[in-house]
Amino acid sequence: MNVRIVVADERQASFYDAVTPRSPLTERASLRNERTGKRDIEMETDRPGRRFGGTGVGGTEGHHHGVTGEKSTVLHELTLFAKEVARKIETDRARNEFDRLVLMAGPKMLGLLRQSLSSPTQSMLAGEISKDILRQGPDVILKAVPIEAFETYRMQ
Repeated sequence: MNVRIVVADERQASFYDAVTPRSPLTERASLRNERTGKRDIEMETDRPGRRFGGTGVGGTEGHHHGVTGEKSTVLHELTLFAKEVARKIETDRARNEFDRLVLMAGPKMLGLLRQSLSSPTQSMLAGEISKDILRQGPDVILKAVPIEAFETYRMQ
């Protein structure tokens, strides 16, 4: 049985395969989010940006304005990247490249990935890990995969 492990963040997704909990991970592919040049902190913020401008009565006071367009643009870029990652997963599933699927990503990215997967692919999910560990290396990633992901799937 082959377990596909997809580890993603806002900038990159890596696709690994593992046959057993003790076997080394084999990297199969990697995707980069080319739509953004933003730093991680800018991609992960939930608060809208702020700008200052205008003058108050008498010309001495400035006004604070929320900038909500920036937040929606970042979310849109992230959603497009999640859909791109999901398309790759769907293509690999159609080619029978894996038997089980494990997703690892921060909470926001994990939710977007889950929403982007088809029902047949969602039925292959053996685990969802809400952690941003892409850059921590294969050993940390493999240790985070639940042992149950490697058990034989049983129809009930």
